[in-house]
Amino acid sequence: MTDAKLETDLHAYMEESATEPRSIGSGKIREVDAQPSLVIRCPVCQSLCRKHTNYNLTACPQCRHIYQTDLNVTVSYDAEYAHQYDTRPVKAMSELRWNFIRSCLELPTGSRILDVGYGNGAFLKRARDAEMSVFGIDLHTEDFGIPVVSFDTPLSYDVACFFDSLEHFPSFAPIFRLQTRHVVVSIPNTPDFVLTAPQRWRHFKPGEHLHYFSRDSLDALMRTWGFPKRLAEGYPEDDLRGKLKIDGRTFDNIYTAIYTRA
Repeated sequence: MTDAKLETDLHAYMEESATEPRSIGSGKIREVDAQPSLVIRCPVCQSLCRKHTNYNLTACPQCRHIYQTDLNVTVSYDAEYAHQYDTRPVKAMSELRWNFIRSCLELPTGSRILDVGYGNGAFLKRARDAEMSVFGIDLHTEDFGIPVVSFDTPLSYDVACFFDSLEHFPSFAPIFRLQTRHVVVSIPNTPDFVLTAPQRWRHFKPGEHLHYFSRDSLDALMRTWGFPKRLAEGYPEDDLRGKLKIDGRTFDNIYTAIYTRA
């Protein structure tokens, strides 16, 4: 996430004429205010947002959060969606994620690990091999051998994980009901051109990815939940998933952060 460049582009976008075309790549993209009378609140910091692109994206001028304007989910998170990960290197990714967590947190045997959006359960199975107590939340009803809980299950956790899932929530209210000591988040690293040419980025997925976080907006969301301290951050998953090369530039791919209440 190149925050300085993103901030510059965001301010420029907020200030420029809604009808002034900008050259992007080989063509012209007109950054029209698609809904000039629409004023909505940022789903992260609740600031008023008035600028909306013709890609159904809205930018918050306060926390620099970028999100799908209508927050409408069009993908089905069913068993077929969960099984798409069966052909991916989930064991290697689970090992990488677990090692990153253990390098930052001391977790005794029996610690409760929650994975929100656990997919096929690969990460939780790795944690269970390390003698952790594991729990999962997901929308699919497929049985992957994972103890399933809900946002209202009366349990407290030592770690709540959001691997490639936080950006899918139309509302963050459910996660605030979870009780946990630490939070682990991995999200797509927002590039500086997402407002003007999002189609060039593999993680732009309308109806599926609803949020494109900045550092500020992710920190703000965690503070609202009661996690003011970021313990660790980095791009460990890029060791497996790789960096992104777009138009001759190299971008970090997946950003990971660990938060705590203390």
